[in-house]
Amino acid sequence: MSLLKRAVREPGKALRTALALLRGQLYVLWYRLHGIRFRAGKGLRVYGSLSVRGPGEIIFGANVTVLGDATPHTYTPEARIVVGDNVMMGTARFGCAREIVVGDDCILAECSLSDTDHHSARADRRSPLAPIRVAPVSLARNVWVGRYAAVLPGCTVGENSVLGHGAVVMRSFGPNLIIVGNPAKVAAPIPSATGQSAPPPPPPPPPPEA
Repeated sequence: MSLLKRAVREPGKALRTALALLRGQLYVLWYRLHGIRFRAGKGLRVYGSLSVRGPGEIIFGANVTVLGDATPHTYTPEARIVVGDNVMMGTARFGCAREIVVGDDCILAECSLSDTDHHSARADRRSPLAPIRVAPVSLARNVWVGRYAAVLPGCTVGENSVLGHGAVVMRSFGPNLIIVGNPAKVAAPIPSATGQSAPPPPPPPPPPEA
C-alpha cells in the first residue's frame, strides 16, 4: 500500500505521524541553535518529548521513534550517547559520563541506562577524592529493555536479548537470552521465529595449557 493510500485510509494516524516528524525536526533545530551537540538521521519521530542536556555528544540514527519522555543526558564533554537506526524508546533515561551505545532495532521502555554510579560506593563517598565508577554500556542489535529495567556501568547485553520488567543488570550477558530479576540472571533462551528456542551461545574455549 502506498503512503498516500495509507494516509487516506487512516488520516488520524497519518496526521500523528506527520506531527511527530515535524517535532523531530524542530528538536534537532532547537538544540543545534542552542549549541547542544545533538544530531539525528532522517525520520526522527517524537510523539512524546526529548530532553537533551549536557556537554557531551548525542547521536541518533535514522528512523528513531520517541514515544515517551526520553532524557539523554551527558555529564562530560567526552561523553557520547549513540542510538542506532530504527530504535523505539519510551521514557528512556540515559546518564552518560563516557559512552552508552544502543544498537539498531532496539526497543527501550521506561528504563534507565547509566555508565556511571554518579557517587562513590566507598564509605567516604562525600570526599571529593573518593573514586566514582565509570564504564561504558552497550546494547547489541534488537535488544528489548522492559519497563523499569536498569543497565548499570560496564555492562553489555547481546543481540536479541530481552531484559524483563524491573531487571537490574549488574554484569554482561550474551545474545538470545531472556534476562530477569534483581540482580539480573538468565531465565530462558529467546524463542526463534518458528517458536523453537534459539540455540545457546557456544561455550568459551578452554584455557591454554600451561
